[in-house]
Amino acid sequence: MEISKKSLLGALLITVVGLVVGIGQPAYPQLSPTGHYVLMVLLITVGLWVFKPFGLPFSMSALFLMAALLIIGIPMGRVFSGFTTGAIWTLIPALLFGHIILKTGLGKRIAILLLKSFNPSYGKLVILFFIIGLIISVLTPSIVVRIAIMLPIALGCLEACQVKGDSREGALILLTSLMTAMIPGTAWFTGSLFGPVTQGMYDAVPELRGLITFASWSQVNFLPVAVVTVVVIGGGYLFFRPKHKLAITKEAFVKEYQSLGVMSRHEKLAAVIMFLSFVMFLFGGFGWHQVPDPAIVLVAAFCLAVTGVLKQADLATGVNWDNVIFMGTAMGLSGVFAEVGLSAWISSILIPLLRPISGNPWLFVYAVMIILFVWRFFDIAVLVPTKAILVPTLPLIGQEFGIHPLVWVPIFVLVGNSFFLSYTSGFVLAGQSVVKEKGWTQRQINTYGIFYGIACLIALAVSIPYWSSLGFFHY
Repeated sequence: MEISKKSLLGALLITVVGLVVGIGQPAYPQLSPTGHYVLMVLLITVGLWVFKPFGLPFSMSALFLMAALLIIGIPMGRVFSGFTTGAIWTLIPALLFGHIILKTGLGKRIAILLLKSFNPSYGKLVILFFIIGLIISVLTPSIVVRIAIMLPIALGCLEACQVKGDSREGALILLTSLMTAMIPGTAWFTGSLFGPVTQGMYDAVPELRGLITFASWSQVNFLPVAVVTVVVIGGGYLFFRPKHKLAITKEAFVKEYQSLGVMSRHEKLAAVIMFLSFVMFLFGGFGWHQVPDPAIVLVAAFCLAVTGVLKQADLATGVNWDNVIFMGTAMGLSGVFAEVGLSAWISSILIPLLRPISGNPWLFVYAVMIILFVWRFFDIAVLVPTKAILVPTLPLIGQEFGIHPLVWVPIFVLVGNSFFLSYTSGFVLAGQSVVKEKGWTQRQINTYGIFYGIACLIALAVSIPYWSSLGFFHY
């Protein structure tokens, strides 16, 4: 009850601020009355997203935002533009892919197949879970689905060895599984939902349309994500280095794999169709064909349906419609901001603030990263509302300081995945819901959160010279 009161109070305070902005209209004189009203409903909605009073889902607050924008007089085409982008039609089939590998058992089969191929040790398990995370990232961009596949397997390993999840060894295996489900897949466009969602926000801004592709995403994101992955997993292993040998043999995993039975027709079809989809994404990134990304996943979903893998009931259970509505609404905000002049007004505030740090790429990137790290304690919606506000300003920031808009992509991704405290990451909370009382302690997950933050700062030290060589700071 206390948490509910705090949530309600927080949402009310931001609502009051929004009403002051909308009714008093104290903002920049060049911002129109309509712009003030849009800012008002945006502030109120962000308060609902952050504090979630009455347990409101993200989607319901998004519906409130869209309704309020229509009442204000924003054209329907602008309000609903996020639902007509290719990004949303990449997102929906991608969520179905995740459901399919859970439903068919394909994800578990892949994981056990790898685990039964080696005599296990803690070091080998760390490496194997990293490989499993990579492979499953190819099949589904849903981090939550990867967590749902990998953590039960990791927990089963510990139970077989009679190792507690909150011990050094237990925390190492469970949190390594969580990290490999979260981090590596963000290196490429289809490895996480960060890709389609960020692309949708960029494409809503005319100057940024078409900037994010499979190739450009990997170009700026692969190096920092690779560094973060190595530092987090390596740092975790060194910090939680096991004191005892792993008391489980390869035969235990062989028996587990045998219990799965023969690979079903649906598993084979799902594996082939989703792997071919990834190959098509990859070839398109190199310019070897011109088939749009949404067409690839839509055809793949159609093939899954024709072959009987995807059923009508899966449309209801396989897609998190709360996320779809939330993301679609957020992706449409860029067009709304441009419509009412809000983007120019926000830019007029940001540019003077960024000017003192804009002359030095190192100072600029590190300062922005640290500021957004702090901001993540308030924006718990994986930085989606913040991106919706910042992305429309990136062309003006680029013109003013020569900062290429793609530089912001890895910053958004790395900060979006951060989790200095559990409540700031839906992925960590999803992991906790899987392991429950059998899992890590709060101190252990906080330690990994610190590892992650340090790893991001190290990754920037490696990436900034590389981005400079690409001309991203002389745009």
